[in-house]
Amino acid sequence: MWRFKKDWSLESSIAYICGGLVIAAGVGACLLRGLFFTDEMYPFLTLWFVLCCACSLYYLVGVGAWRKSGGGVGAGAVRGITGVNGVSEVSEVSGENRALRILLSVPLIILSLYVIHWLRGPLSSQGTMNEMLRWGLYASFAILVCFCAVNRVGRRILNVIWSMLGMTLCLSALLAVCGAVKLPFAVAYSNSSEVSATGVRLAGLMEYPNAFGAVMAVFLLERLFAVAVYYGDPKKSANMLGARSVGLGMECADAERRSRGEEGVEAEQGKAGSTTAALLRLLPLFPYTAALLLTESRGAWLTAACACAAVLLWKRQLIAPLLAAGAAPVAAAALLYRQLARAGLAVEPVPGLLLLAGHWAGALLAGLWLCRRQRGAAGTARAAMLALAAAGWTVAGIAVLLHVRERITGPSSTVSARGLFYRDAWRLAAEAPWLGRGGETWRHSYLAAQSRPYVGSQVHNGYLDILLNLGFVGLAAILLMLLAAGWLLATKSPRLLPPFLVIVLHSVVDFDWSYGLFWLLLFWLPAIALAEHKQKHQSASTHPQSETKLSTHSTSTNSLTNVTTPANPLIAHSTSTNPLTNVTTPANPLIAHSTSTNPLTNVTTPVNPLIAHSTSTNLLTNVTTPANPLIVYPTSKNPPQIRLRRLIGTAACCFSLMLGVLSFHAAQGEKFYRQAIMSVDPSVKVELLQQSLGWNPRSPRTAIALSRLLSGEQSVSLLRQSLLYSPENASLSWELAERWMSSDHPGAALYWIGQSLRLDKYNNAKWVKAIEGMLLMGQKKLAEGKRKEGLVCVASGNELLLEYRKLAEEEANKGGQHNDREFQMTEQADDLSRRLSMLALRF
Repeated sequence: MWRFKKDWSLESSIAYICGGLVIAAGVGACLLRGLFFTDEMYPFLTLWFVLCCACSLYYLVGVGAWRKSGGGVGAGAVRGITGVNGVSEVSEVSGENRALRILLSVPLIILSLYVIHWLRGPLSSQGTMNEMLRWGLYASFAILVCFCAVNRVGRRILNVIWSMLGMTLCLSALLAVCGAVKLPFAVAYSNSSEVSATGVRLAGLMEYPNAFGAVMAVFLLERLFAVAVYYGDPKKSANMLGARSVGLGMECADAERRSRGEEGVEAEQGKAGSTTAALLRLLPLFPYTAALLLTESRGAWLTAACACAAVLLWKRQLIAPLLAAGAAPVAAAALLYRQLARAGLAVEPVPGLLLLAGHWAGALLAGLWLCRRQRGAAGTARAAMLALAAAGWTVAGIAVLLHVRERITGPSSTVSARGLFYRDAWRLAAEAPWLGRGGETWRHSYLAAQSRPYVGSQVHNGYLDILLNLGFVGLAAILLMLLAAGWLLATKSPRLLPPFLVIVLHSVVDFDWSYGLFWLLLFWLPAIALAEHKQKHQSASTHPQSETKLSTHSTSTNSLTNVTTPANPLIAHSTSTNPLTNVTTPANPLIAHSTSTNPLTNVTTPVNPLIAHSTSTNLLTNVTTPANPLIVYPTSKNPPQIRLRRLIGTAACCFSLMLGVLSFHAAQGEKFYRQAIMSVDPSVKVELLQQSLGWNPRSPRTAIALSRLLSGEQSVSLLRQSLLYSPENASLSWELAERWMSSDHPGAALYWIGQSLRLDKYNNAKWVKAIEGMLLMGQKKLAEGKRKEGLVCVASGNELLLEYRKLAEEEANKGGQHNDREFQMTEQADDLSRRLSMLALRF
């Protein structure tokens, strides 16, 4: 258990609050299907922003106490950034700070761009509001995990929750396959051999196999490379992956320390730690691999392989330990995949659990044996172990590829469909290239932009989605943020690059970024890398004698120069004093903590100006100035820093409050809408829909549902009002067309029919109803004796029929592939054509 210090500081308390919010985000991601549907996220977002507002208020209150006490939040962060004992490379710290600023500022920039769109009138006000709420969540989460990364308590929370989140997602899916847990949509079924080789795919809590496969690849590579780094260089990994950053919790590190005792370094050189610690380290590899294979996600498999290859080409020393660590789990998972796929992922609970447990236990024991033998053996024995591990990988790969060879080698309609999406998306993006058209642009405009009658409300490319929403400005900001995150991972913890590359690469071929979980993981990985970097330096400063045998405190004194010199000149703490200049000089000028005082200027100056802890006070201005302006330590006599901290806290509080109110209104509107849908009484339904629209007037579906229950003029007025929030909504335009077709205004009816068909041209039902509506209006006008108006309506119906026939013939000539909406000339349309011809001949 964590020990609560008596001197409870603001930084420690905020670290616990931030850790609690990170836990809440992980729980929300599991319960809300990976944070995909914004409609069901509204209550969670309301609670989230309320907690963020409370945290900001606590921060503001703490700043006042910080000013009085002279301490402060952020001091730990400054100490963490400056490295061991305040000594670090200035260029490294500067680069780290720049990368962190980019990582934390880009989500705020994206949020600001959505706010600008929301104020100026986007394509969909509802969609833009949803993206605002989402990016408010992402921006606050990024700040929270980065704060946890520079705090000792926060680092523990980050790693424990990361492992718990991954295992929860993985085990819930595997237990659902075995029948132990009931998850209605954990398994996706398909009759198409192009979609699934066996007809079933594992979807887990995310209910989409491709996205779930990418998430499993992220967690698998994080663990696989962690184990490879540990067994590849166990002496170094004792600091990197031991005490605070194993990712599986503190049990592994504590068990290993207890097994080593006081002779930890020597024991570490002799063996890989206790059996319990090693088993805990290898524990997640098999379930992650099995879940990844059961998804049958070709994109996840390919991006995982590419990410591994890219990092292994850079870190070739990890190839051997990675082969040894992953051979047994991969082989066991491939065997389990073949058995479950043959059964259609439908097994009885008891045999299924026994099968899962048996494969898991075998993978653990075989993996532990391979890892220890590979590391302990040498020469021929080591080569034999590596050959055995490579054989395990090869057999597993062949077993899986033979099972899904048709999906890999044969033509794929899903791949060609993505090509259609991308071409149509590029053409749509050209209409607003710089700032885009606001949130959820593709979802609300793909029916108007599609060149074939496919069904795809997601563009299946995260970068194109950002381009459509925010243009090249938003896309450039996202790419800059990804570069900053990649730089942090490459410099602080290269083992985390493969999972990061999976997110970056898989988002090119699927709509991963529509899931909030992927953005949380994307910000989580750099935070873990930063935490590992801080922990490594903290461990080095706590146990310097275990790092190197070169450090020494023995010294010698030269009577001529009055300089005390250490036996090791690289690490020096001795100094000499010159009575003429009153300067205390260290034996090693690279690491200096000594200072000199000039009585004329009253300035205390360090010998090494790059690393300074001293200050000078000007009696005229009463200003305390640090000797090194690059590293400023907050003091109680620094009003600008107080004002800046208060400004940041106030802005965060106000923004959280605004987004919390917005999400609360949306949640109330969604609640009343669902109650209205379930209601049978029309009067009660009208009342509930009016309340829903009062809370959230931006929802087009609520306006459409209410307009169908109101009279003509009220219905038209309501629909026109809703069009102000969604000016190019095909459903709203069609509802207006139907209202005018039932009235006595053929001109207005034709206008709204044209608008709706322009926004949704591959809709059989709309074409047929539009032609029928004009026919009925013509018959009515002719019956009333208005021959001219009646013939105009008949002619308009014939024109619509000709356009429909021409479009259907063009689509038929392209072939049946990608005609997901079955757009064609219907029998009802042919009958309407005969009726229109007969009516035209009569008059």
